[in-house]
Amino acid sequence: MNRLITTLLCLTLAPAAAWGQGSVEERLERLERKASSGALMELLERVQDLQKEVRELRGRVEEQGHRVSQMSERQKNLYVDVDRRLQRMEAGQTTTPAPTEPAALTTPSGTPSPANPPPATVATADPLEEQAAYEGAFGLLRDGRYKRAGEAFNRFLDKYPASGYADNALYWLGESHYVIRDFDAAAAAFRRLVAEHPDSDKTTHAQLKIGYILHEQGELDEAEQVLTELVDGHPDSTAARLARERLKRIRAERS
Repeated sequence: MNRLITTLLCLTLAPAAAWGQGSVEERLERLERKASSGALMELLERVQDLQKEVRELRGRVEEQGHRVSQMSERQKNLYVDVDRRLQRMEAGQTTTPAPTEPAALTTPSGTPSPANPPPATVATADPLEEQAAYEGAFGLLRDGRYKRAGEAFNRFLDKYPASGYADNALYWLGESHYVIRDFDAAAAAFRRLVAEHPDSDKTTHAQLKIGYILHEQGELDEAEQVLTELVDGHPDSTAARLARERLKRIRAERS
């Protein structure tokens, strides 16, 4: 319909000399071919522009994907390095328990430590600030500044309780207390991780450390129960393998 209107306008406005020779039908066909040719050229140019934009966007997506992959690999390497250091420290420690309050370890899972009550308000998270805060706390842990790392992880969790890093932050918070033998604070962090993030890949290791703490504090029955539940629930996990080794030690101490 639009093409017909355009053709009629052209016929009306064009001078008679421009019509050339031939019948009215032939003249109409020539004008329609010219109009169609211009529309097709315009459409082709638009398609080419869109293809160029798609190629540019695809390149940006691939670049961002590469950066995310690099960041994930870097964080994985950092975690492995810190885990290795902490395991070496744990292996070199004596098993003499520090002064503790065992009753605090038997509170229901997920009960917050009195020293770390739930935040009254939830901050609106800025992704860059959130990541920087997490990496700053993790950097302190990596450098062996365990007390300061624990304080930094507590601040992070208070400010970003719904963060995607929350499960990792709780795990490393527990480790920062565990390595300096602050067993109550460590157990509180590990229990909170198990309760709030049951699907996290850190949960089995948190259960393992709860069993370790109970063993360190001489609570052999409870330690055996926690570690046995871990082995039964996740028999093929790395944490279960370590739990079996600790169970052998506990049972040897009983005999």
